Amino acid sequence: MDQPYWIRHPDGPFVTLIAVAATYLHPEADELELLQERAKDDESDPEMRVFKAELGQAITHPGQLPGDELFRHVQYDDGSDVKFLRRLWRDLYGDEPVTAS
Repeated sequence: MDQPYWIRHPDGPFVTLIAVAATYLHPEADELELLQERAKDDESDPEMRVFKAELGQAITHPGQLPGDELFRHVQYDDGSDVKFLRRLWRDLYGDEPVTAS
């Protein structure tokens, strides 16, 4: 695989979402529990605030995701980006309403 999306496009859309998801959810990492812990305190973690905002934006506007970059880095089997993103929101934020910035 060539360089990760966030290196190739540091100012691109959903950079934080893709980088954080890849760090914790790539099949070789499989660290959902660590990401859940980090998400609990997203107000004091600037990266997690951006991640949450981008996750909400991606759920409400999935057509804005850059190609298959999210799938390439996370390799989920939910059937679509939207299904994966909704599951991820539930896993991290439970019944909290999805918000998009």
